[in-house]
Amino acid sequence: MTKRLFILFIFNATGFLLSAQQQQMYTQFMYNKMGLNPAYAGNETYLSATLLYRDQWNGFPGAPKAQVLTVNLPRLGKRVGLGLNFERQTIGITEKVTYELMYAYKFFLGEGTLSMGMNVSGRNYIQDYTDSRLFAIQDINLDPSIPQTVQSRNLINAGFGVYFNTTKFYLGASLPRMIRSDLDFDNNNLFSTEVRHLFLMTGGTFIVNNDFRVTPQLMFRAAENSPWGLDLNISGTWKDKYSTGLTYRTGGTKGDLGESIDLILGIQLSDRMMLGFAYDITLSRIRTIDNGSLEMILSYNFIPKKIKTIIVNPRYF
Repeated sequence: MTKRLFILFIFNATGFLLSAQQQQMYTQFMYNKMGLNPAYAGNETYLSATLLYRDQWNGFPGAPKAQVLTVNLPRLGKRVGLGLNFERQTIGITEKVTYELMYAYKFFLGEGTLSMGMNVSGRNYIQDYTDSRLFAIQDINLDPSIPQTVQSRNLINAGFGVYFNTTKFYLGASLPRMIRSDLDFDNNNLFSTEVRHLFLMTGGTFIVNNDFRVTPQLMFRAAENSPWGLDLNISGTWKDKYSTGLTYRTGGTKGDLGESIDLILGIQLSDRMMLGFAYDITLSRIRTIDNGSLEMILSYNFIPKKIKTIIVNPRYF
């Protein structure tokens, strides 16, 4: 039954592949899966929290910036997972604040776990037309189409996801937004909406020796009426403490080699804390006016001592 539900979800999602990409991209998606897939909630039996900061296209005026806090709550019993996600994004004069609640239910299949989840989200959009960075050829106050106010709009949405993992492999798919909510601040018009996004991610770990492992990972993303994108990542980890990776991100415009090449560095500061950095080297034509993108992530696992002593075999996913 669960296999049929998974297949039905994939076929239903493919109808939405073919509005703009509204969901923020994160280079270190592998360390913050719950932010993209609600089925990841409750993946562990202990509480974990992740902070993420992204400065995209550094040096470009009004470029996107994002701050994220995800809280993955301890699993309830053996099957129920809950999570919280808070996200703030800014681009130009627009600010978006998102708050989400995730629920997941888990099925144990041999050595793996299949999780199905849903999320309910609220968003507050703000457009500040009083921002001093706005300018026009003529006096901006003479243009009746530009309101000299701060506009705000609140929306709700819901999504769905599936996630399967073993100790060395994972595969996930999600539609974080399934409702085409009206984005227009003028209630008399309907020109822009929140569009549906599809995310597919997978990865696996290969043990080279007792000290070193290699992990290839992939994330596919698409939004309605927007080009699809792909992140191809390969990373290596030494002694379960130091990791480094390289990602190629497709995108850009015709003639570009892609969107970016991304360098990722991570260090396990302790059994509970991980710190990661990513730097995106822009390949598209915007590289002439930006200084790349910077991303930082900090994760902390609140592992009780009684659980910590039981963990013998490493679980990478």
